[in-house]
Amino acid sequence: MIEYYSREYVCREIASFLKNRWAGIEGESKKWIRWVGDRPLTIKEPDDIPKLIRRYMFLKPRSFYGSIEIFRKLDSRKDITEDYNSNVLYTAVFIDVDIVDESLVESVWEYAVKAAKLITDWLKEEGVDNSVYLLWSGAGIHIRVHERAFKEPLQHYHPLAVAHAFAEYVLLKLKPQLLKIMRECNGAIKVENLVTMKRVFTAPLSLHRRLERVAVAFSPDKIEEFSLEWTNTDQPVYEHGVWTRYKEGEADDLAWRALRAVGISTSISRLETATKLELPRLEKIIEKPISSETREPGRFPVMALLQAARYYLLNKDMDKAKSFGLNRAIFYAWAKYYGPSRRPLAARRPVYGKRLTDKETIKWTEALGEKVQISDRGYYVMGGIEQRPEDFERQVARRFEEAGIKFEEAWRAALNYVSRFPKTILKNPQEFYKHVYEPVRDRFIEKVLRKTRKETKGLDHWLNKLS
Repeated sequence: MIEYYSREYVCREIASFLKNRWAGIEGESKKWIRWVGDRPLTIKEPDDIPKLIRRYMFLKPRSFYGSIEIFRKLDSRKDITEDYNSNVLYTAVFIDVDIVDESLVESVWEYAVKAAKLITDWLKEEGVDNSVYLLWSGAGIHIRVHERAFKEPLQHYHPLAVAHAFAEYVLLKLKPQLLKIMRECNGAIKVENLVTMKRVFTAPLSLHRRLERVAVAFSPDKIEEFSLEWTNTDQPVYEHGVWTRYKEGEADDLAWRALRAVGISTSISRLETATKLELPRLEKIIEKPISSETREPGRFPVMALLQAARYYLLNKDMDKAKSFGLNRAIFYAWAKYYGPSRRPLAARRPVYGKRLTDKETIKWTEALGEKVQISDRGYYVMGGIEQRPEDFERQVARRFEEAGIKFEEAWRAALNYVSRFPKTILKNPQEFYKHVYEPVRDRFIEKVLRKTRKETKGLDHWLNKLS
């Protein structure tokens, strides 16, 4: 814990986010730290983070939170209690897509992302785009609208009332589509408006309260690339300061419509009641969250699989093929996130493999038209991390299994598909990317798996007729 919260980039991100927010620290067994004597807990400098961890070590502190409100001042208990109404400057919108059982995170996280994408796409259509960011909290995803996206309504109504009505209106409009997604995963997710007085939400780069995952913030246009690997505690992938983006007044039009449709509470304290969308208890089948139908495994595992098949067809070495496949998938994912056309993200590659020691040597070599690093064992290396066959099994093969596709079948289908291309394309990385990977990266089931099944079925039928 001390090691993680001593990292400079972690402390900088958390402290910057929590400025002017009423902070909270959660320890073991839901023990909270919200006050320092008679004053609200505040965090102003990056150095405050490790100091607080050490100070409250007896409570085993783990996660950092901040209020949805931005306050004028936080000097005394009175600022939070008696003077609350006049002391709140702004309030962020907070919609939570939550996985109801944390043990199901790896199985159903894509449904949570699907619900978040539905919401952010709708907000964009309604003109709210520059002030929205997402945060994967560890067992769910937050859709947050920057508190400064509202201007005119704040001259007439309390910031909390505006944010609350806004979140209510979003869920009211999208309720049928959100319930449909919930039924697809058998009630494994729920969606809530969490705009209430003194509500806290997770700070970017905070550790989750229980899971070994980091809360990472990113913009909606990154949502299709998001994967759970971004939340790795060793090297989280996140978009630095994305929560600072906003366009003042951008959400005003939608806020006015929300206030008219939802109604305006005369008492802020009565905003405790908020919409929670979840399936009725009788509809839930949480024990079986994934349907029997297959789904797309995602671009990262498809890239790794096709690169491995490419290597194997040309070199006939299965272990090195797996190492090469995972290595290239990491490289292309990293290049996409941090290329010159992208906004800067935290320039850290995900850790997929075994970190090499200083005593182990790395050398450069050329493999299939690309300069790559290789270890003493002959496995490929990225950023000092060796990609081994067992890492391929965990990071790639498992993804296919989770998508309802037996990996053995996916491997045979990939070999069948890749073998159709001439060696001139397979040996050229740019041609391979353009002609082999791109056409099927989002349609692996249709263009690779089902086509192979159909061809195999036809061959079996022909052989049966001969026999």
